Amino acid sequence: MHYSGEADNSRNNLWGTVLRSSALAFASFLFLSSTSVRAQAQQSASSQASIEAARQVVQQSPENAKARYDLGRALRLSGKPQEAASELLEATSMDPSLYVAYHELSLTKARPAQIDEAIERLTMLKEQKPKDLMLRIALSELLEQSGKTYQAARILVDIVYQNAVPEKYVARVNARIHFLLSKAKDAHASEKVATDDATEEDTLAPPLPESSLRRNLSASKIKEPKVMQGFGHAPLLP
Repeated sequence: MHYSGEADNSRNNLWGTVLRSSALAFASFLFLSSTSVRAQAQQSASSQASIEAARQVVQQSPENAKARYDLGRALRLSGKPQEAASELLEATSMDPSLYVAYHELSLTKARPAQIDEAIERLTMLKEQKPKDLMLRIALSELLEQSGKTYQAARILVDIVYQNAVPEKYVARVNARIHFLLSKAKDAHASEKVATDDATEEDTLAPPLPESSLRRNLSASKIKEPKVMQGFGHAPLLP
């Protein structure tokens, strides 16, 4: 009986420890969950406050390109890509040389038409500033965003050939060119495989429906034709 009592006490202590551990774990879970919810709420409130503050500046100075950029960036960070893209594009229309706005635009889920408009704006500006590295980088990012990876690389290759890249940026520019060309090569290979597969499928004859051809086709079931041999009749080959 003494042994049984010790065993019971041991089990009771074990369950007590387990229950206390479970309670602590559950309490920790609730604490972390509530902390996460509070952090998300605070972040959302902070983002909304940033947006409202930027809107007020835009209302006070509607022609201020930098204010439009700040609003566009705040909208992007708060998960409002379409509004962000509109504000950023408006900023570039006010100041086509605000290259950081093009960079932010390349990070948003802008509509293809918006990306194309920004590309056209930078392309025209490039004629005036052919050796502006920041312009070319911004244009390269937008071209990559629009899926024109090879053109994105060529924009940078051209300025390297002009020896217009400052020494401290040469390694980074070359690394980006290498990345874009590799990406363009992979995309071209994928397109070629898809094109070759489509061409092969188009040239091959469609498969015969063998199951329907073989159904009820046997020598014992072939009846003699009612037309005369040699007159509009082709014998059935086995």
